[in-house]
Amino acid sequence: MAESPALAPYRWLAAELHGLTANFAQIYFIPSAGIGLLLLAVLMLADRPAALTGLAASVGASLIALVLRLPRDARRQGLFGYNAALTGIAFGALLQPDLTSAVWLSVCVCLTVIASAELSRHRLPALTGPFVAVMALSWAMQPWLGLLPRTAALACDTGTPGFVFCSVGQVVFVAPLVLGLLTWYVLALWNARATVWALAAGVAVWLGIALLAQHWPALAGQAGGIGVNGFLAALGLGVFHRRPGVRLAGAALAGLFCVVLGALLGPLGWPYFTLPFNLAAWALLAVTQGGQPVDPTPPAPQR
Repeated sequence: MAESPALAPYRWLAAELHGLTANFAQIYFIPSAGIGLLLLAVLMLADRPAALTGLAASVGASLIALVLRLPRDARRQGLFGYNAALTGIAFGALLQPDLTSAVWLSVCVCLTVIASAELSRHRLPALTGPFVAVMALSWAMQPWLGLLPRTAALACDTGTPGFVFCSVGQVVFVAPLVLGLLTWYVLALWNARATVWALAAGVAVWLGIALLAQHWPALAGQAGGIGVNGFLAALGLGVFHRRPGVRLAGAALAGLFCVVLGALLGPLGWPYFTLPFNLAAWALLAVTQGGQPVDPTPPAPQR
């Protein structure tokens, strides 16, 4: 039966809205509008200003990708907008809203979409590289932009295993433990095995911090970053079909990068965000080969 021409605009709009919400899920390597909508709901519970700026950034990124006529399927999977959505969340969570921050966020959204498109064109995994780049640029421009910080968010408590679930939520600046647990559950709805392996790597990282913190103070000082970057490294390498040993190595390498970058950037007051995850994942993706998928999921998106 032929599709009615009157329904075509509604189908087009529904497909574009799919990409808008998928931007949130792609932060965790998931090309799903439904999972993205659930993650947005968790964000609304945790920090409404961050959720709203993330939503605004996602809308802006989707419009820019549409104007630039970027590939439709990748656009609707959120591949060009997830870095923008994460940037919007970070702005809402870390900075006080004003006209200057809104204008600068718009510039950053444009930059992330263009950077993601260029990396995709060269078949390079963007990961969260564009997000890290625009956040570093924002920190460098602070004296001229006058961006004002919000009250610091709660950190994850390394004293209990709940640190692992808190770290899952902290990827999108969700601090409360119960919402971190809910975030992990939402991710497991899409790909339980890869998410469980990433959680196992997070547990190993937490045990390493607990065992070595007394003898290595720098490790304890970077515990929050290690938790976030270690989980993302393990999850990302799993999505790219690397073996469990490589995923665990990625989490450990990301933790090591956290300690090094913390020592270098900490005295300058510069956060490293998810740069350690990117460095660890890029390194291990370059030196390892992806075999047959370990998890019964669709092929990995080109990130």
